[in-house]
Amino acid sequence: MNKSKGYFYYALWTLGALVLLYYGNRFVGMMEQNPDKFLKISYKQLGNMLYGLVLGAYVSLLGGLPNRRAFTRPLFFFVFLPALLLLLYPVADLYLNMPYSSLYKSIAAHEGQFYIAMLCGLSLMKSLFDSR
Repeated sequence: MNKSKGYFYYALWTLGALVLLYYGNRFVGMMEQNPDKFLKISYKQLGNMLYGLVLGAYVSLLGGLPNRRAFTRPLFFFVFLPALLLLLYPVADLYLNMPYSSLYKSIAAHEGQFYIAMLCGLSLMKSLFDSR
């Protein structure tokens, strides 16, 4: 009986992932078409960051729904915070003259910032909540 509950959860999670990917890609496409900027940040960059964070948080639900609040310090301080700093580095580079900006751009060239945002969302959910 318990196994059928697991099958239903994973089937529902897969359906939710497909819906999230469909609408997330439409959202990113819409943001890429907008040439304006929000506080010097292009909408394309902002859309990729938000979509990565939401997708990372959703991937964390693959292990189960958040059950209770359980703060995991090593995961928060050694994975989430560095990922958040790497995610916000190009935004800070717009306002400040940050060192190593060319190195960051070469590292995060092909969708790297999206994967950093996904890691940020995943590690935040896993460090704050314990799964069922």
